[in-house]
Amino acid sequence: MTVIRHLRPRPERAPGRRTARLVPPSGSAALLAFVPLLAGCGAQGSAENAAEEPPEVPINVRTLAIERRTLDEYLTVTGVLRPLRGTDVSTEESGVVASVPREKGQNVSRGTPLIRLERHLLEAEMRAAEANRSLLEYDESRTRRLFEEKQVSRYEMLTLETRLEAARAEADIARRRWERAEVKAPYEGIVADRYVEPGQLVRPGSPVARVVDPYTLKLSASVSEREVAWIREGAPAMVTLDGLDRVVPGRVAWISFEAEPSSGKFQVEVHVDNPDLALRPGVVGRAQILKRRHEDVVVIPHDAVVPQPVGLAGFVVEGDRSRLRPLELGADQGMLTIVSRGLEKGDQLIVRGQRDVLDGSLVRVTERATAPDGSTPEDPPSVRAEYSFSPLELVEETETPPAAAAERDAGS
Repeated sequence: MTVIRHLRPRPERAPGRRTARLVPPSGSAALLAFVPLLAGCGAQGSAENAAEEPPEVPINVRTLAIERRTLDEYLTVTGVLRPLRGTDVSTEESGVVASVPREKGQNVSRGTPLIRLERHLLEAEMRAAEANRSLLEYDESRTRRLFEEKQVSRYEMLTLETRLEAARAEADIARRRWERAEVKAPYEGIVADRYVEPGQLVRPGSPVARVVDPYTLKLSASVSEREVAWIREGAPAMVTLDGLDRVVPGRVAWISFEAEPSSGKFQVEVHVDNPDLALRPGVVGRAQILKRRHEDVVVIPHDAVVPQPVGLAGFVVEGDRSRLRPLELGADQGMLTIVSRGLEKGDQLIVRGQRDVLDGSLVRVTERATAPDGSTPEDPPSVRAEYSFSPLELVEETETPPAAAAERDAGS
């Protein structure tokens, strides 16, 4: 087989021009030629490794030094604040309203006139009855002397005594009817409303005004059979009201003996003193009743607890690293909870930034909490928790009610 090769014609060289030949370097000359290239490649590789592994940056956290404290557990009930006493005062006589001595909103004492009716006829009847009584009293005195002298019979004496007693009763009735035509306040309080005007005709039993006693208010609420086992009369309570930026002390004054048939709940009344009338009836209030006191326990804020695959846990600072601690929680109150296992006195619990760290993260402590709720004095009041019952005198703590303990054990 014959192979035919196609040869390109060699270009002609220009006269007087020489072509340079590339001679491959050898020996040390070749090594020196590749050193800069290798150095460039090494520098580029180091830069890429540095970009892939940046230095670890610490996470800023706030810690709380764990101490053993006292936590008061409350039972919260809600209800409307009402006057302890409020009465619609009615008239016992019929007649025309003559005057209204007290207007709405005015303070009254017991016996202060609220409404006066026209009493001219009643006054005339009273004078006639008094005159008849005076006449019979004189006649009775004269007849008694004659009876003692045996000049009149026993029957005549008894008849005159009976007439005198009837006259005295009629005079007393006339006087009482005259007094009842002036409607008076049944107790010290405030005229909350008035239902009649001067010149209006009223009948017996017609409401004419409302008087309330605002100096003692009551908060009525319903509690379940489990909750009522923790409440007793005289127990202190702290009452918060809508629109009022302070806590008002109160006390449990009454607990119903039996549950309501319709709801199965028990009624509880919390009384609140209102001497300066700063509290107004009709607002919704929440009363925190002392349930029990936990002493010498570890108390932490709820926010410091972080759900983990192993369960509820928290992070503590050891050296400059965060460490995961599984937690076993107990009773809670508001923003605080009791830790029954997992933390010890002296541990530095992370209470801010705990959701940004992992087990072993590099951390930097920038703040230290001063209160069990994990707050500092610079924090706004809205993020702080009340964990003390100090404004009131505490009652003696009782043991767990047997019924409540049995139900709790059955539930667990």
